[in-house]
Amino acid sequence: MARRFRERLWLQIVLCAALVTFAGAPPAAAGTDDTPRTLDDLFELFDVGDVAADFVIVVDTSGSMSQGATPPYPSVLEAYSVLIDAIPDGDVVSVVTFDTDPNLVFQGTVSPGSRSRARSALPPEAKGLHTDIGAAIDATLRRLERADSSEVQTVIFLTDGVHDPAEGSAYPEKSGPSWQALRERAAEVDRTRDLLVLGIGIAEGTDVDLLRTVFGNPEINSLPPDQLGPFFEEAVRRSQLARLRKLVEAELEHDVRITSSDQAILTGHIRTTVVLESRFTKLPVEVTIRSIDAVDGNGLPVDASLAGDETFTIFPGDTATVEVVLEPELEQPGFTVPPKTETAEFEVALDATFQVQPAGLLARVTQTDLTGRVTGTHTVDTARTFGWTITRVLTLAAGVLLALLILYALYRRFLRLPKLVGVFELANPAIPAEQRVIRLKGKRMTLTQARVLGAGTAKLTLFTRRGKPGHVYASVEQPPFYEVVDGRRERQVNDETEIRFGTYRLGQARIQYRVRERRRPRTGRTRNRGRVP
Repeated sequence: MARRFRERLWLQIVLCAALVTFAGAPPAAAGTDDTPRTLDDLFELFDVGDVAADFVIVVDTSGSMSQGATPPYPSVLEAYSVLIDAIPDGDVVSVVTFDTDPNLVFQGTVSPGSRSRARSALPPEAKGLHTDIGAAIDATLRRLERADSSEVQTVIFLTDGVHDPAEGSAYPEKSGPSWQALRERAAEVDRTRDLLVLGIGIAEGTDVDLLRTVFGNPEINSLPPDQLGPFFEEAVRRSQLARLRKLVEAELEHDVRITSSDQAILTGHIRTTVVLESRFTKLPVEVTIRSIDAVDGNGLPVDASLAGDETFTIFPGDTATVEVVLEPELEQPGFTVPPKTETAEFEVALDATFQVQPAGLLARVTQTDLTGRVTGTHTVDTARTFGWTITRVLTLAAGVLLALLILYALYRRFLRLPKLVGVFELANPAIPAEQRVIRLKGKRMTLTQARVLGAGTAKLTLFTRRGKPGHVYASVEQPPFYEVVDGRRERQVNDETEIRFGTYRLGQARIQYRVRERRRPRTGRTRNRGRVP
């Protein structure tokens, strides 16, 4: 009961602040992101007009209401019309009059067709003989206890007198077992409904305080009849706020959670996308990420960082993505045959909170906490394959071998200095046959008098060049060196020249160059098969 009293007191303060706001400035339109800016925006967003509420209007029609120099009943009738006009279509109105006995003069849903009947439900004149407040409260509870009653209920109880029951009333006194029974019934209604009881005394010394003996936390007001109209309009507005509050509190039961998983290649730098889903259906939320917690499959922490904004907004029913970078410590796989596959699983949780927006406006509607924690975890399944297949190793080895062979061939063809080929044969028959042939050896060779008899002081150097296998070049270090053209004519060579098949003269020695050495005829012993004479 005390909790509901605090809620009602707080709601009344909020209403007063809202009325001041409405009077001071026109309602602001919702923004382009459809975030509500005013209470009217919230009413429209939550379709408060589609939520029916109960109004039980209890009016004292005893004779005292029509007595005096300025009887209050005509002002009550006028304010009652204002109240009926303010109640939205779809709400259920019960109108109870009481004097000697309570009477239900109207019961029904407000609509364009029934509004006029509800407006004329009160009798034109109050002329009852007694004032049975206990019976009126009993009739009020009967309307609240209906099986089809609404969850949000408002009671407006109006009287100008004291409890004055007729003989035979179930409530002859202002206390007793019958009043205890009323209290128990009211407590059950208050437990299962959002109930607001407004008691109005329109004269001095009324017994409207008897509502306190039955209802746990009624609001008792003493008002002159001419202030009833604005008070009734405020009561309707408070009923709408109560409906809005219940809808908002139902919305606030939703949350924001992580709803994603991912697959990635296992490296030392894993980038993954975490998806946050808002379960709110009408209100946006502002999410703030403080830190990221990530662990591997063994529960050991993994370095993780956020790649993006720390604060962002998720609109109703929408999602937002957060880029997270994981940096696990991995060992170098090394060379392995055959290949191996390594898998790892990581769990990512966000230390993040959300606040439902617009927080300032919602705080005027409900006392429920507008913040919460983002729940759920994001799982990343990773894998890496390392090592070499036997086929790949053989292919690589064959490739390396082929490359080496190619390089070797290129080396031999273009880089390696080839050997001298061929022979020089001296044309002087006086020289023994075994000394006439000079075989070219090595990669550089010098011909002088020591090798070529008759060369005198002439000196010739033979050499090869890279990329020219089978070619022999000569450099004249000491002339004369001649090339014999046709057996008679000679052409003196003073510079480098290529030695080709033919006859040359070095000094006074004539030499003939051949690529290959002549084969000498094989000599063997002849067996004499005849007789010795």
